This record gives sequence, structure tokens and C-alpha cells, in this order.
Amino acid sequence: MTDRLAPDAPREQQTIRLPEARLASFREWAEDGTALAAAARVCDSEGRIALVRNQWSRGWILPGGAVEPGERAAEAARREVREETGLDATIGEVLVVVEQTYVPETGDGTAGETAFSAQYVVYAGRADGEIPSAERLGLTADEITAARWFETLPRRLHDGDLLEPYL
Repeated sequence: MTDRLAPDAPREQQTIRLPEARLASFREWAEDGTALAAAARVCDSEGRIALVRNQWSRGWILPGGAVEPGERAAEAARREVREETGLDATIGEVLVVVEQTYVPETGDGTAGETAFSAQYVVYAGRADGEIPSAERLGLTADEITAARWFETLPRRLHDGDLLEPYL
């Protein structure tokens, strides 16, 4: 799907190791759903970047989430930005496509242990405005724990080593 959308976009590889129970929670999305997630690096006219914190991430993260069946990845990125930051973003070009391989936490990532694969596409986005308090963001009250504009990338950026070159 993303290959048709962005054939020349940079590609990164990522192996995600999860405990079996958590791995199983993603399996349905990967095998019966889209196996595609979309996010956006949303910047404003002052050059700041919008980031969020949620219950599962290690540090700040780009607003984004699963692409729903029948939804285009760019539409999903825009929807997720609105849900997680309250911003009405314009979504632009693809910055990077991350080819993800999900494996059991105790595995070594060999082909026989591979649970499933997915893609995570990051778009450039543009928006201006205030980000409301976390209580008013997300689909559930406990989904987003914080959201704000940053002038520089924070030290605790989830998957920072992988994504920082594209942000």
C-alpha cells in the first residue's frame, strides 16, 4: 500500500520484541486488519513540533495510530493528529516508511520465530493553534497523558534513534 503511495520514500527496518500477551494483542490488527500505522511530524509556523505521550510509549511520540480498513494512510494520519492533539493538520509527503517485524520478546528474530510484519508510515504535517489539555484528547480519557509543542526534540523521544533523522 505505502509502496504505491511513496515509492521513493526512505525505508527503515525495525524489529519489535514484545511479550507473548502483548504480541497477541497486535496480531489481529496485522493479520485481519491493515497491518499499517500512520503518524505525522506536525510542525507549526514557528518551527515547533507537536508530540504526545500515551500509556504505552517510552517517552514522547509522534501523533499517530492504526490505519482503519478502507482508510488511506494519509487520512489516518490526519485523523490521529486531530484525535491526539486537537490540531487540524495538513498532511504532506511521506518522510519515512518503517518496515516492522514483530517477534516474541524471547526470540532472536529468525524467520521461524517471526510473528508478523507491519508498516509504519510517517508524513510531514503542518498545523497551527493551541493544543488542549490531555483530558480533552484521545478517544478514551486515559489514552493521551500529555500533548504539547516542542521547540527542539525532547531527550525522551520514543524510537528516537530510528526517527530523529526524519524529524
